[in-house]
Amino acid sequence: MSFLLENIQTPLSEQTAYILGGIVSACSYNEEQSAWLLPVIHNPGKVTSTDLQSHQNSLKKILSGMYAKFIKKTDDNYKKYMQPNKQGFVFLVSSATIKTPENLIETFSEHIMIASEKVRCAFITGAFDGRSSLDKHTRMLSLDEKHPLCSDLIINVLKSLKITASINKSRDRITGGNPRKNQIRISAADVPEFAKTVGLISPTRVKDIENASISNFIEEKDNSLSGLIKIKGLRLSKQQRKLKKVSVDKRSHEAGADQKLIDEISSTKITKPTKEVSYTGKPKKKISAVTQSQTTTFPRDKKVSLKALKIANYTCEIDAQHQTFIRKKDDLPYTEPHHLVPMAYSDDFDVSLDIEENIVSLCSTCHNQVHYGKDIEIILKPLYERRKDLLARVGIYITYAELLKMYK
Repeated sequence: MSFLLENIQTPLSEQTAYILGGIVSACSYNEEQSAWLLPVIHNPGKVTSTDLQSHQNSLKKILSGMYAKFIKKTDDNYKKYMQPNKQGFVFLVSSATIKTPENLIETFSEHIMIASEKVRCAFITGAFDGRSSLDKHTRMLSLDEKHPLCSDLIINVLKSLKITASINKSRDRITGGNPRKNQIRISAADVPEFAKTVGLISPTRVKDIENASISNFIEEKDNSLSGLIKIKGLRLSKQQRKLKKVSVDKRSHEAGADQKLIDEISSTKITKPTKEVSYTGKPKKKISAVTQSQTTTFPRDKKVSLKALKIANYTCEIDAQHQTFIRKKDDLPYTEPHHLVPMAYSDDFDVSLDIEENIVSLCSTCHNQVHYGKDIEIILKPLYERRKDLLARVGIYITYAELLKMYK
């Protein structure tokens, strides 16, 4: 049984959008087979047999209703469809009337552009899943251009998802060596948004992106497509991020939530742990903000702050010799928890800021100085230097300049 590309139903599903993304990206029609190629291509030695098999299995599920012909390395005609000296596999999707890039774009571009965000994401996943590469130095995600019309559609869909992409023209490249094709490029600053919003199925390409991260991250499966992986908390660039503006009201509400946390801890009888407590070193999923009485704040878990105080042994992390007093409830030194990266900036991160690695133990004087003091850098700078690596391990990569801006 054969399924024709022109028989794809609209509105598009995530599965058909993924297939169209792969076809548009490769933009290769085989006259002999009357079929469009949907290839998965890797450079020699860049993919393991296990990862390739996993990718095959996922794509077979996605294409199961299309009865596409599957071409693998052991097939006699494999070399007819696979680029020389490359590894991978190919699906052939039959088409009787759609035979040119112009036909392809004319038939499907409008359906793709008006589709839901999930469907547009699936189209982009398909476009980058089989042929893209991440540059180890620039950390740009690149895709060789096959036809200008196809590239325009891919870039327009990316733009609709608020992911910036550009065409790197071959004439702009440094001369010398073999000529190279134009490329669609997503900058290192935008790859994290791509990984979080769009995602990929290729285990090898997912690993390439993850291995380039300068902070830890959370990997999540998305069941909208078989094998789809999305990554939260990824950061590939040390370039200073553009922070979202935090209103005066929001700062006030978050400060109120901080004080409520301190009051709750002050009224709690703390049981000193019998065994050593330590940081987990793993990112934590972010909990959505909570709205009560028209006030929206990000939740604080008292247990998390109590654990952070225990890890610090109830001393001030600016100077363990700082004078404090003994709590009357449990005979322990009184210190207060402080979120180093303020909870008010939770929208700028894909992971939770309410985690032990981001909570420091401070004496009352230091805590007041960091909030109300004239020269907060005396407090902030040493705290940052001691915590920056711990923060990166839990997906909170931040420069000192970014942190300082949050306190201004």
